[in-house]
Amino acid sequence: MSAIQDLTRRRQQQVFVPEPLPKNAPAKAEEAAPKRLLRDESRFESRSPAKAPVELNPTVPVKAPVPGKVDIEGISNMKDPVARNHAITQGYYELSNQMAGLLGKENANWATFGVWASKQAGVSIRQEDLPKAFMDQLKGDNKWLGALTNIGLGAINPLAPALTEALKVPIRDALNRVSDAIADGNQKLFRDIAPEFQRFTETFKGDTKYDAAKVEKYLEGFPPGKENLKAAFSDYAKAMFEKDPNKKAELMLSANDKVGVHEQSLIQGEVERALNAPLKETFAPIVKATLDAAGNALPFPANLAYKGAKATGLVDKAVDSVVNSLTGQFRKFATEHMMKIGLPEGSLSLGDDVKPGAQGAFPEHLRTIESGELNKLLSQYDKTPNSLKGSSANDWSKFDQRMNYIVDLFRSRQGDPSLFNAP
Repeated sequence: MSAIQDLTRRRQQQVFVPEPLPKNAPAKAEEAAPKRLLRDESRFESRSPAKAPVELNPTVPVKAPVPGKVDIEGISNMKDPVARNHAITQGYYELSNQMAGLLGKENANWATFGVWASKQAGVSIRQEDLPKAFMDQLKGDNKWLGALTNIGLGAINPLAPALTEALKVPIRDALNRVSDAIADGNQKLFRDIAPEFQRFTETFKGDTKYDAAKVEKYLEGFPPGKENLKAAFSDYAKAMFEKDPNKKAELMLSANDKVGVHEQSLIQGEVERALNAPLKETFAPIVKATLDAAGNALPFPANLAYKGAKATGLVDKAVDSVVNSLTGQFRKFATEHMMKIGLPEGSLSLGDDVKPGAQGAFPEHLRTIESGELNKLLSQYDKTPNSLKGSSANDWSKFDQRMNYIVDLFRSRQGDPSLFNAP
């Protein structure tokens, strides 16, 4: 046999052994990098998720999730704000139903309201084409440019489109700041409050009577700084076995309001960041630069008139007026479109008084309040006791105005069974 024939024979007899895959390697390259959810994509409307990749050579046993238990830590640590918001909303829905298993569905608990607040937050987080909507509003109403007539620029037709075009990016960025603050607040609340709802349901599931010693031991688990939550869950515990529907409704409202106080105190910084962005500082240089470009481009002698107006300070005053008007429109737009709560019955604007629900201003068992403790709590926050008039919030960044609205919202809707609908 020739040397060449011998070499060919040996090569044909060789067996190819592939290199072993690294441990826990994904089956396909594309599975190593899961698709990132786009900012404006909603998982409320998304198609069915793709199947999870099959793990090769598993060496570490995976702990199976506890059936019915919400993975609060996992959800809170999600990076994508849209996907996280969807998971938070679903998490509140699970917790609401678990609480209802102990407390019934005659009265909504705080987690029930949390479902709808989180779902509405998702609209703000996704923005739902809000930048375009605001730009269209600016183009359709030029009142914010009224001060330009005083400096000889009011008659320039291209100026309004030029200004709105120049403001497109900063307005989008401003709306992004509002969106980010809402997402951060939503995450912060869930991380802080949801574990307490889960701990409550795990502690008292299956109980058939009120056990004061067990309740006291449970309440010892609240750390310092959560006094309002501790008081709230003390009320929830009492409500579990309360037979009188009026007393039970009052205990539930007391608990919901106390969680509300804790909640609104916790996210004060995020609310202020959402509504008090430095809009004037952002808009002013852009407006001024656009006006200068337009004024200097005027034909002689109008350009000289513009320079004279600038020298006397009239242009600066016009800029301030335009910026103030623009900022006012932005805040109004953000409040109307991003500061509201969507309920099964429809959206309620936080800048309007709470509207009566299907059961009237207040449900049957909350039309009058007998509990002295609850009356004392309501007197701290409700500016117009036993009435929905005056419940609106002119400035949602103010804690007292938010609470004035929330206590009436909770009281008016607590008996609405549709709140337990899936979001």
